[in-house]
Amino acid sequence: MVLAIMGIMTIVTMPSLVKSIRGNRLRVGTRTIVMAANYARTSAILRNQEMKLTIDKVSNQVSVEPLRSTAPAISGDQIFQSDSSAQTTNSSSTPDAPAEPEASVAPFTGINRTLDAVRIESISVEGKKSNLKDETATVVYQSNGRCTPFEATVIDEFGGEMTINVDAIGSIKVAKKGD
Repeated sequence: MVLAIMGIMTIVTMPSLVKSIRGNRLRVGTRTIVMAANYARTSAILRNQEMKLTIDKVSNQVSVEPLRSTAPAISGDQIFQSDSSAQTTNSSSTPDAPAEPEASVAPFTGINRTLDAVRIESISVEGKKSNLKDETATVVYQSNGRCTPFEATVIDEFGGEMTINVDAIGSIKVAKKGD
């Protein structure tokens, strides 16, 4: 009797479980693009350096990296150190004392994420939409947080679709279409 009840409950709940798993894959793929866009914007502001977000339809990847390679960034201690405190530190040390090593910051290497179980259907940068298979779009985030407006559509194998809209100030809106 208990097995029969468990079997009926499994049959009743299975479609909703499958639907939930399918929807989760689409949400994760969309969230990956949204998080990469937020990361590019935040990195551009914090590093005071232009960053680029690349969305590649062929490899189904999203990446963030500096627009141009630059010299290593200044560490936080060097930013807040005034000239007078630097002179005080240097004058108290003796000429025979070994110099303290300078703090260094590792250069930004970027991130690269592949979307699983979904694909990038279309990319539109500044209103120029393309559905070509070999499309790669690059969005530049300036050091003030502004970016090139873009729209990306992600689709799963069951026809579920989500569209990501990013405006010039980096605000992101996500809309779901289909089931």
